[in-house]
Amino acid sequence: MSTINTPQMKFIITGAAGFIGSHLSAKLLDLNYKVVAIDNLSTGSIENLNTIQDNPNLTVLIDDVRDQLAWEHLASRNDIIIHLAATVGVKKVCFDSHETLSNNLDGTAAVLDIAFRKGCKVFYASTSEVYGQSDSTSLSETDTLSVTSTDKGRSSYVISKLTGEIHCLNFHQLKSVPVIVARFFNVVGEHQRSDFGMVIPTFVNAALSGKPLVLYNDGSQRRSFCYIDDVLTAIVGLISAPDTWGNIFNIGNDKAITINELADYIVQKSTSSSTVTYQSMPEERNGKSEIYSRLPSLDKIFQYIRWKPEVRWQDAVDLIILEHIKQSSIEVL
Repeated sequence: MSTINTPQMKFIITGAAGFIGSHLSAKLLDLNYKVVAIDNLSTGSIENLNTIQDNPNLTVLIDDVRDQLAWEHLASRNDIIIHLAATVGVKKVCFDSHETLSNNLDGTAAVLDIAFRKGCKVFYASTSEVYGQSDSTSLSETDTLSVTSTDKGRSSYVISKLTGEIHCLNFHQLKSVPVIVARFFNVVGEHQRSDFGMVIPTFVNAALSGKPLVLYNDGSQRRSFCYIDDVLTAIVGLISAPDTWGNIFNIGNDKAITINELADYIVQKSTSSSTVTYQSMPEERNGKSEIYSRLPSLDKIFQYIRWKPEVRWQDAVDLIILEHIKQSSIEVL
């Protein structure tokens, strides 16, 4: 029987007021599941939950996931905890390496402890950054992983996520906690904020304001951008399949573009007068800490649930531009 088909199954989403968490909360509520949304609002925004706040199947808790006493009473057997809460964004991560490490490691430990004691399943959000500077043109779940030198602030994020993966798999293998580890590759969509260095909303804001789009070095870095709706389909598909538990999966788009191509497209589609300019990497992204190519192999996830992204990156960017234009119109009015 499919994992997700239990009537009124409950999902506990940590980081639920964030970009991915708020979209996922809305999707699961649309599917008529109960959702407990937990967030300390350090990077998320309560406004992201405005459209679902009156849903009777939603419970919102504003608290830190590390505080087990605050939310363990909300967990019960066979609930699925989707652990998205983490310190994110290059700017925020590099500003406070210690808090990044503590928040990400201790948050995951709390989730796994409650899952073990209460009999829950865990879906853990990891990152494509664990692949580091790989020579592979397409990154597979079995590839060698690497971390930059530990004197770089950004390394605390990668190390914490990689340690979280190991922690999850240990709980699965040694304590029989069902876990899925997902490595996300540049998820994009509406409600994503530019505050912490996310490239598409940063470029769109600049283009719509007529300001220069600032690219680092020569803009030749390659990225793959996966639209949020495709990612949600992947998450639901993975937790619905009976044989995915105990596995690691890439979730992303297997079509890569350069940052130059992205910037040019945004300027064109925004009918903007903005120019594209270049500057040296900031200190926190200099040297080996900057990953120049990041493209996932989707062979494994396709094998398990026949998933591939359907939304082209261009269409995703168009939708994000449209959202920003609508928001600007509301602010003007």
